Amino acid sequence: MNNLSKIVFLLLFSTTVFAQGVCDITTGVEKGSFTFDGPSTVCIGQAVKLRDNSGGTGVRYIFGYTGQPASQLSSISSQTNLDYTFLAAGQYTVLQYGKKNGRDMYYCDVVRVLANTEPVFTTSACNDDFLQIIIGNDPANNFDYYQIDWGDATPVENIPAGTTLPIIKTRKYSSYLSTRLIRVEGFYNTPSSCPRATAKQVKMDGGNDYPNIKTIELSEDGTSAKITLTGALDNYSLYQRSASGNYVNGQAFMVVKPGTFTVNLVDPVQSCFKVYRSYGCNEGSGEVCTTKLDAKAQNKDNVLSWMSHASGGITQIYGVQTIVTGVTTTVKKEEVGGTSTVISSLGNPHIDQVDCSKVYCYQVVNKIQGTIDYGRHTYESFSLSPKVCINRTDVSPDAITESVVTVKDNNQVEINIIDNSPWTLQRKEYIYYKFENNNLDKIHSGSLNKQYIDASTDASIKSYCYKVAFIDECGSTSAASPALCTIFLDNVSGGNLEWTNLSPFGTNISQFEIQSFNEQTNIPTPEATKKASEIVYKPNLDNFEIEAKYRIKATSANGTESFSNTYTIPIAVKLFLPDAFTPNGDNMNDILTIKGSTRRVINFEFQIYNRWGTPVFSSIDPSTSWDGTFQSNKVPSDTYSYKIIAQLDDGKELIKSGRFLLLR
Repeated sequence: MNNLSKIVFLLLFSTTVFAQGVCDITTGVEKGSFTFDGPSTVCIGQAVKLRDNSGGTGVRYIFGYTGQPASQLSSISSQTNLDYTFLAAGQYTVLQYGKKNGRDMYYCDVVRVLANTEPVFTTSACNDDFLQIIIGNDPANNFDYYQIDWGDATPVENIPAGTTLPIIKTRKYSSYLSTRLIRVEGFYNTPSSCPRATAKQVKMDGGNDYPNIKTIELSEDGTSAKITLTGALDNYSLYQRSASGNYVNGQAFMVVKPGTFTVNLVDPVQSCFKVYRSYGCNEGSGEVCTTKLDAKAQNKDNVLSWMSHASGGITQIYGVQTIVTGVTTTVKKEEVGGTSTVISSLGNPHIDQVDCSKVYCYQVVNKIQGTIDYGRHTYESFSLSPKVCINRTDVSPDAITESVVTVKDNNQVEINIIDNSPWTLQRKEYIYYKFENNNLDKIHSGSLNKQYIDASTDASIKSYCYKVAFIDECGSTSAASPALCTIFLDNVSGGNLEWTNLSPFGTNISQFEIQSFNEQTNIPTPEATKKASEIVYKPNLDNFEIEAKYRIKATSANGTESFSNTYTIPIAVKLFLPDAFTPNGDNMNDILTIKGSTRRVINFEFQIYNRWGTPVFSSIDPSTSWDGTFQSNKVPSDTYSYKIIAQLDDGKELIKSGRFLLLR
């Protein structure tokens, strides 16, 4: 199994890291070159041998370069000799420098110096009689060949040069022992001064490298999870179940290797995982389940809730039993652009009191601890929720659902907000939108005024629609209200009035009332009512002389009122003269009077002629009557003609002529 020295070795030698300084220079210089005349990994006291391939001049070498700038290289111990012996284990940078093509030349490579002949390897044992050794595919394992002493008095097993890593070797012992003393060594074809690897004592009742799901992190969309797996083998069977399901022997979800990989979930609410190996030993990992986090804004606070990880339950695959003995939950909290903290005192749900004007991100971390194989081994894993951020600008409070628009006398539109949103936070400002062609155009904001007059419109031309919203004290913008549309009244063919019926309230219209204006007082009075589905009305214009003015009043179910534009119908001037009259003093039909509507007449001329064309009466007042006299004398019974010329207020001229009979 891996012990501390192997772990340290792995950390030292698994990654090639150059010193900084001139090793990083890529422009303005020439690149040198050297190769190792032998292994680049040697033991303490074994010489490193180089071969110069640079073609440069004045070439020198620093064995153990630590990143000094070019200006200091001349003060650092260097040599022209291509051989060097390191006296301590470690990883060292070798710097080659000189001149080439008239410019500075640099080249770096790394040497690893080992303390002994021990390669990086892991063990897995069980049943007191089975042992597996894996010499991994690790950069430190660059030996030419290997030997394994199995600790059972049998000859050392030689693994010849050229064997591909990883090397997996197993031994089924003929006797049962609780521990075995083994030795694994690596050798170079060139003799070295490396000390022998130390013999290792291995517990034979179970490997110390049981597979372990180190971390599992749920994806943002909750459909997959990223798993980091550790273990001694190349392949494991991954089992998955829903939180309410069970593992089924032989029905592995997929075959996986140690490392990090992504799997799709069978249950987006919560899926649980274990890994299992059956080759040589029955070994399994502890169980780890996904953690789903829900984070939302509530009033000024952020409320977190998550799917808890089960504790105390027993699961098993092929008899390898797992018990979760404890779950510790913490929440990582990050203020974007600020500090990060860990919350450990938690309820589920957890209410986090915050400055709601800032952005916060959260991630739940469940530390799962438990036992494997009837308590013979313990494990520790971590289940991470996805990171969930709460930005109040992304939060949409409940919309205002009822307001009103109405048309003013000057045909501008007045918008009045009735703020009935259940959102409890204080309002910072109201927003007014014009809504046209399914697009929102902000026309006013920045204040708490609940009334706004849109002076840019002429509501006598068409209907206009609006929406309203608000921004709360945390910076969240509410959803827009339903459309609020002005009622547009117009005249259509046949002399009918017709109007639009899109609601000005955001709620349904209860009824319409048709109102007409008194010509003398200009006061509106109800003339008829219509259902919300009725939008046509035939007006009676007989009582109007100059113009008939109408408007529509819409009423909502709760009594809110909205008015349309005022529509004006000009009244045609009509003048009538009787066919006959009898000025005989009986007080019946004794005078000739012009009938009809004359209020639109601004200039008037009325003349009456006898049968010879002689004028017998004239007037410029349309209200004047003729009593049948001329120059104070009664005219005889006869047929008379007349002519009326009237100029109207719209510039038109009305000419009317005809005959009537005077009878005595």
